[in-house]
Amino acid sequence: ALLNVLEQHIAAYDLGINYNKTKVIIVDREHDNHREIKSIGRCEVVQSFVYLGSLIGNSGSCENEIRRRIQQVRGAMTKLTKIWRDHNITKATK
Repeated sequence: ALLNVLEQHIAAYDLGINYNKTKVIIVDREHDNHREIKSIGRCEVVQSFVYLGSLIGNSGSCENEIRRRIQQVRGAMTKLTKIWRDHNITKATK
């Protein structure tokens, strides 16, 4: 359907779809997503993926993205703990 139309249009520019890298996500705010759908055409259906640094989920909400970013910050701050506690490093350097 939609992938076939896309494939026809990009063929005019000598381009193609890499189906090994192409993923499809079904965004469903009503939460009645059919989990049994494993693929659409030659593309794999996924529940979530990271696009341009943001987590995109099939529910349409951003709760998981917020949790993921909080975990990233927590991990970065944990790595800096030794520097914060080191008395040999001046406050200006910290």
